[in-house]
Amino acid sequence: MRIFGPSGFSDLEYLNTVSEIRAKVVTRQHDDIPASLAGNEEAMAYFGVLKPFLAELNLGQEECEAIAAEIALAIQTILDRHWKVQFWDDDDARKEVINDIDDYLFDEVKGAKGIELSLDQMDALIERTMQVSKHRRTN
Repeated sequence: MRIFGPSGFSDLEYLNTVSEIRAKVVTRQHDDIPASLAGNEEAMAYFGVLKPFLAELNLGQEECEAIAAEIALAIQTILDRHWKVQFWDDDDARKEVINDIDDYLFDEVKGAKGIELSLDQMDALIERTMQVSKHRRTN
């Protein structure tokens, strides 16, 4: 007699699957992250926000991942350049970051790469990445 767990797995298959997922979480293994982001948890977080958004623009999977990784690294660089003590309390510093990210999206992503992003889409991307940053970076 074979005993099945959730989703039709045998108990052993279920245990092995759960153990594998747990190991990936504990070791922070990310199979879907481009090599350019390996070991960079902050950029990976931005990538996680950017990739689904860019996937809606009907880009190929490789192009979508490459561009999302490039934008994630650019956002991290912009934040690093403007980062200071009490960053989140400084409206001017936050506005500079937002303006720089906006310029990057407009000049590099829309302009140089020809990816059609509306101003509303750019604003949404900036808002989402700033939210991620606020949760990851503290004063």
